[in-house]
Amino acid sequence: MIDPLVQRLLEQVLDTPTKLHMLLMFHEHPRCELTAAAIAERLFRDIWSVEQALEDLTAAGFLSVAQVAGGQPVYRYTPPSEWHEATRRLVRSYNDPIERDMIQRTIRDLSVYASFRRSELERFEFV
Repeated sequence: MIDPLVQRLLEQVLDTPTKLHMLLMFHEHPRCELTAAAIAERLFRDIWSVEQALEDLTAAGFLSVAQVAGGQPVYRYTPPSEWHEATRRLVRSYNDPIERDMIQRTIRDLSVYASFRRSELERFEFV
């Protein structure tokens, strides 16, 4: 069973595999400052899903735009204090193969509806 704090983090912030991998990468290398293209290369992901994940993680406060390098924004890890414990537990859980499998299964289930949730949020923002 997934820790309830981790479950909340997955549901509210990390609802796609790309976001999960980005958070884990930035957590492991907290001083990294990378462009979207560099992150896509590093994670072997397409640029479109990386840019969407960057936008979402920035809106959630996990990343900030540090500077512009050659016209490209550079992202830095700035996790909100209210998510520190959940992130710590996620990383610890992800190191266990059985828990990692449960987390990945949960993320796959959540990712099916991620774009719908995002469009619902956008619809409410414009009303």
